Amino acid sequence: MKSTSERIQTKDGLQLIRMTDVEPKRIDWLWPGRIAKGKLTLIAGHPGLGKSQITASIAATVSSGVPWPDGQANSKPGEVLLLSAEDDIADTLAPRLIAAQADRHRVRVIQMVGKTNDGRGFDLDKDIERLMGVEADLLVIDPISAYLGRVDAHKNAEVRGLLGRLSEVAEASAMAIVAVSHLNKAEGLDVLSRVSGSMAFVAAARAAYIVGPDKENESRRLFLPMKNNLGPDQTGLAFHIEPFTVTEEIETSMVRWEPEPVNVSIEAMMAKTSADEQSALADAKEFLQQVLAHGPIPTKEVQSEAEAEGVAWITVRRAAKSLGVEKYKDGMNGPWYWALPSKVINDSEDAHVVRMSNFGADEHLRGNQGVLKQKIDELVSRHPKGLSNDDIAEILKVSVSEVDQMRRGHG
Repeated sequence: MKSTSERIQTKDGLQLIRMTDVEPKRIDWLWPGRIAKGKLTLIAGHPGLGKSQITASIAATVSSGVPWPDGQANSKPGEVLLLSAEDDIADTLAPRLIAAQADRHRVRVIQMVGKTNDGRGFDLDKDIERLMGVEADLLVIDPISAYLGRVDAHKNAEVRGLLGRLSEVAEASAMAIVAVSHLNKAEGLDVLSRVSGSMAFVAAARAAYIVGPDKENESRRLFLPMKNNLGPDQTGLAFHIEPFTVTEEIETSMVRWEPEPVNVSIEAMMAKTSADEQSALADAKEFLQQVLAHGPIPTKEVQSEAEAEGVAWITVRRAAKSLGVEKYKDGMNGPWYWALPSKVINDSEDAHVVRMSNFGADEHLRGNQGVLKQKIDELVSRHPKGLSNDDIAEILKVSVSEVDQMRRGHG
């Protein structure tokens, strides 16, 4: 067999290789059919559903060499590296590894880069090549968003570049890399688009899994494949999070896997219930209250903020209606603005926030000159460039003559 350098042909700056000179090789599996060595695997899900407990279980299986949760054999005990930004090493990671029966001698945590008294946090963008010198069968990055450094998680080109380098490290080191990510709040998208940040995270991973609740059993969670480019197994697994006592003073939790695979579809798991919809509406209302807390902002900015936060625009509009958000135009040719109402009340009958005043006829706004004057003053003060009488009349749902009279009489 020719060496790689002999097989590569250069033509006009292109490096070419004939496929007849490529020796096929088998996939080197860490977890047969699910997680491969030398590849990037992604685990995503909403907070609090057990993603970190799953990575602790995987780390324990690798370090101890026991069979995998689905009964498949493990080759031999391996070395594990952990990057954990959200869990304390002593009070969370160590107890979980003990509960999962890990061989902790084979598990190491990357705490910092540099000397103890002058170190800094690990940064994938700066330090990714440092991983080449560490022998390990598994690297867990939880969550990957915490280690991106200057890389913008929402820019495909930047994320692809970083993950390309990470994949090269995985292949060169024959190390499986498992990255943890969150899901965004966007509705109506396919599941791959629900992973936070750029689509490049899912595209770069050779396998991706989602963690979610079992709709029919509150105590049961599901670990389902979103994509698996390497293995034939498209089945998922079910698990429970159970309490575990380490000592009399230390309590933790652990994953208890069910032995049989499950065939629940991701669509069924992610299907919204009425409770989910109410939760989404509540999140959107909270989002609006935060975004508009310091005064009116253009509608386009509200849309941009909602997109960045993964809040569906249709839900934002429902939340705006529920909160009684005021919408007004900046002059005849200016942009539309959104603003929180000056007063809100909590309606106990329909359990949503409504405006104290909708400027409707039933409140006799037209007949209450003091209230009308106050509302006009509030609108004008929010808009330094000024509003025309026509604009104010449209917003307050009163006649132009009434606005004209108020502004001339109290100008």
